[in-house]
Parts: sequence; structure tokens; C-alpha cells
Amino acid sequence: MVNTNSNDMIDFSASVRNFAERKICLQPQRLQIHLPNAKEVMNAGLQHFLGGDYKWQPEYDKVADWLTDNKGLGLFCMGNCGRGKTTICLQILPCIMQHYLHKIMAMCLAREMNRHYTEVMQNRLLIIDDVGREEPYQEYGNRFNVFPDFVDDCERRGKFLIANTNCTKEQLAEKYGERTLSRLKATTRLVVFAGEDLRHG
Repeated sequence: MVNTNSNDMIDFSASVRNFAERKICLQPQRLQIHLPNAKEVMNAGLQHFLGGDYKWQPEYDKVADWLTDNKGLGLFCMGNCGRGKTTICLQILPCIMQHYLHKIMAMCLAREMNRHYTEVMQNRLLIIDDVGREEPYQEYGNRFNVFPDFVDDCERRGKFLIANTNCTKEQLAEKYGERTLSRLKATTRLVVFAGEDLRHG
């Protein structure tokens, strides 16, 4: 029988620190982003990579809002082709992260990441392009599927993910399962890129 004193209130902060000293992470530190002039910075990046005649799209406001205060969440851009997802995720955001936060983001193509499972999983800050295109990689009877495992680490260990996909929520749920989708919702801000393809020429 355990006797408890009702007046002896637990200090959760001290308890979490005690676990951390033993290398047990109960409350992972999450990357905080606060960029007050985010829309101005994004606009400059879009002009640089897309040219001065590009047109600002409504979903870009949501990315700028995330940059203003990400609340410790990563970013997951979902939607139609040709709306600027890859330009934002693989070109503009790495520059912003390096310049303002002094953070270097690792980057990989989804179709290649399973083949490099161990290398990818060692990263704490990761950008994945075109989630959903990859196939499980098999070697010596072992199957590797990085994305669900990395999303798990985002929740459990505070890793930081920026990713984009052309898949729908239903397609992602079918590919990775509801568990991964739930953790993805808990660790990233979803921005939907809707509308027609802006590429022309």
C-alpha cells in the first residue's frame, strides 16, 4: 500500500528535469519560430525563385502565419500540383531557417528516403519532398518505411518536419494508417494548396 499526503503536490517541472537528466524525454523541446515580417520575407523569396511577375496565393498567407508563430509545430503542405509547395518547402524555407534561426535543414526526396533509412532517421530537422511517392524498401528480409517512424520521432523526441505532398488525406491514411496521420496532425500545421496548376509556358 502506498501512502500519499494530499498536501504533498508533485512538481511536474522538476520531475521532467529529473527524467531528462537520465536521458528520458518526457517533454521534448520543440523548435519555435517567430518571424514578425514573415509575409515580407516570403514575398522576397517567391520573387527570387519564381520571378517578379508571380502572383501571391491565399495559401501563402497561411505559411506566413505559421512562420510568424509556429507554436512548436512543423509544416505539412498538401494539395494540387503547381501551386508553389516545392518552391516554398525546398527553396524558400531552408534559406529562412538558415538565415533567421541558424538551423540547417536536411532535405530528401520521398522516393529515395527508405533506401537511406538510417541516415534519414539521424536528422532532427528534415524536409521531405513529395510524401506518398515512396515504396517500402526491403533489404535482407527487412522492410524500411521512414515516414511513419520519423513522424513518431516528431511526437516522442521533438524532431521537426517540413513536408509536402500531392496526396489527399484519404490517400495518406490508406498508405500510412490512421496512427501516423493522427501524429502528423499533432506535430505539424497543415496548409492546403487548392486551385489550378500555376505552371504555364
